[in-house]
Amino acid sequence: MTLLAPWFLAGLVALGLPLWLHLLERQNPVRVPFSSLMFFERRTERSIRQRRLRYLLLLAARLALLALLALAFARPAFYRPVTGSSGGFRNRLVAIDTSFSMRYGERWRQAKAEALALVDGLRSGDRAQVIGFGPGVRVMNAPSSDRAALRSAIEGLEPTWSRNSYGELGQSLRALTQGAGPESAPLANVHVISDFQQSAMPGRFADLSLPTNASLEVHNVATGVGRNWCVESVKGDFHLYEKARPRIEVTVAGFDTPATTRRVTLAINGRQVASKNADVPESGRTTVEFADFEVPHGHSRGEVRIDSADPLPGDDVRLLSFERADPLPILFLHQSGRAREMLYYRTALESSAQSMFMLQAATPADAGSLALERFAFVVISDVPRLPALFEKRLKAFIEAGGAALLVIGPSITLEGAAPVLGLRVADAQYTGREKERFQQVAEMDSSHPALRGAKRFEGVKFFRYARWDTPAEKVLARLSDGSPLLIEEALGAGRLLALASPLDNIWNDLPIHPLFVPFVAESARYLSGVEETTTQATVDSILELHKRRDPRATVEVIDPSGHRALTLAEAVSSREMTLTSTGFYEIRRAGQTELVAANPDPRESDLRPIDEDVLALWKATGRTEPTSPNPASPAGSKGAPQSAPEDIWRAVMLVALAAAVIESLLGNLHLGLRREAQSE
Repeated sequence: MTLLAPWFLAGLVALGLPLWLHLLERQNPVRVPFSSLMFFERRTERSIRQRRLRYLLLLAARLALLALLALAFARPAFYRPVTGSSGGFRNRLVAIDTSFSMRYGERWRQAKAEALALVDGLRSGDRAQVIGFGPGVRVMNAPSSDRAALRSAIEGLEPTWSRNSYGELGQSLRALTQGAGPESAPLANVHVISDFQQSAMPGRFADLSLPTNASLEVHNVATGVGRNWCVESVKGDFHLYEKARPRIEVTVAGFDTPATTRRVTLAINGRQVASKNADVPESGRTTVEFADFEVPHGHSRGEVRIDSADPLPGDDVRLLSFERADPLPILFLHQSGRAREMLYYRTALESSAQSMFMLQAATPADAGSLALERFAFVVISDVPRLPALFEKRLKAFIEAGGAALLVIGPSITLEGAAPVLGLRVADAQYTGREKERFQQVAEMDSSHPALRGAKRFEGVKFFRYARWDTPAEKVLARLSDGSPLLIEEALGAGRLLALASPLDNIWNDLPIHPLFVPFVAESARYLSGVEETTTQATVDSILELHKRRDPRATVEVIDPSGHRALTLAEAVSSREMTLTSTGFYEIRRAGQTELVAANPDPRESDLRPIDEDVLALWKATGRTEPTSPNPASPAGSKGAPQSAPEDIWRAVMLVALAAAVIESLLGNLHLGLRREAQSE
């Protein structure tokens, strides 16, 4: 017999508690002073020895109950013999790490050699499966004893640019080795061939556990210290407008590396534009800044490179995607003779950091001939009515992925309905300026992208505002009396924001507050979709394709090799795709193009290994019975086990339950005797 969790035997310390309680058991008779005993009847005293015998039975029941509970938690198990002349049916699972870190030095060559040796060492009657993990877990074949097929499966694996996860591997191994149940599942020897990176460990150790019918053998191909320098991250300005000067910050990191100086270079479209030295501390990181370099108009492909000369050159370069474009045009619809709102809005836009927007004002009558598709979004500033044909075109523009900002003022309030949205405006609430009567914002969704930097409109006074009924989930900001101030409405694939007070200083004093500028800038970025444009991503990340596009439109993705990544059907229906390799992905939609730079996950550059005691615990989660060496197996592998553990903790718990019942009966009997003695 063995114990699967012997540390729970520490609970036997609790056996001292009933011993201590029984030692405290004493007879405490009530003493009453009396003048003479001549009037008392003489009787034989009850035997104290017989009462102590009953106490010992109760003590034994209590001790047995506590001992059985500790034993059950320690999980006792018996090894049952495995039938069969060759030690039982055995399935060998060869799991090979194909993550990015396996490109370090000779690790991949050693991993393939280990896997081929395991296949060559199969015994008669055994079968094997080849598994590749990182990214995900890929079963390369069904259980087979055909060595040629197994070798072909191994040769078909190559190291990827993806991140590894031992948690995903553990989950898949449990599914492969468990079978229909612990009793019917075949015995399995799991051989994991990897560099065992610490950064690939799951958050919970339980995700690594194996069933009791599987044993784990680790084949570590990481030899020596894995010194590695890398470009860990690049942050900065990647969307540039007009004459804006770019600035980026490069982080260079070293893992198990001495202090040294690395040369960092920046290239745009294959031409070096800047270069600096970076002093990297011992096993640390440093930053280098590049500014005021030239980026041509349109999409540009950049890269930051270091001269690390380590055995993992793939993370010595980080790809960047730049876009320099003309300012995005915004259509500002207003009534004739109403230029105050446009003046405030234009001034706020031009005060933003990069002036990425350009305002084009028009009245509803002049806007009929404009092509709405060329505008980032439309601002409707208190226009009560739009020409029917133009309003129909505007709705189609929004539903196809466009956006609009509807500002409600006195004209829409008098009309009683808002254009495009079809919102019924009940009236305009007036609080008055005299005696400082006004409303302020009481609730705001500060996490919304359009309200970043708005600071909950602190100090802004609203003297008059429109009132309407709208569902609570659409409200982004409310005034003190509960009236909606800003709402968001989804129209098809597009969006519309509605503000209940105009952009002037008559109904409110919002335009004269400093927070008006960030509110206008952030809401414009949100409505234009600039924030949703991705320029950098990591391999295996999800690229969303459905954002702000007409569901009927197609999207074409060109992968780093220059081939189409989506079929014709996927180009219409796919809402997302996975980036599987490093390089530049080009996303082409109707009227726009995006360039996304995909890089390896920087966590793969940290080659520090898992501690040996953690690996020992991982192996202990499966079958840990003694094994006999197999001469045909490669070095470090084991032969077939001769027995498998059978956990009997449930049987021990049933005996403990019986002990609890006996203890209860004896306790009640003991209590009855004490009451009988006291009554006598």
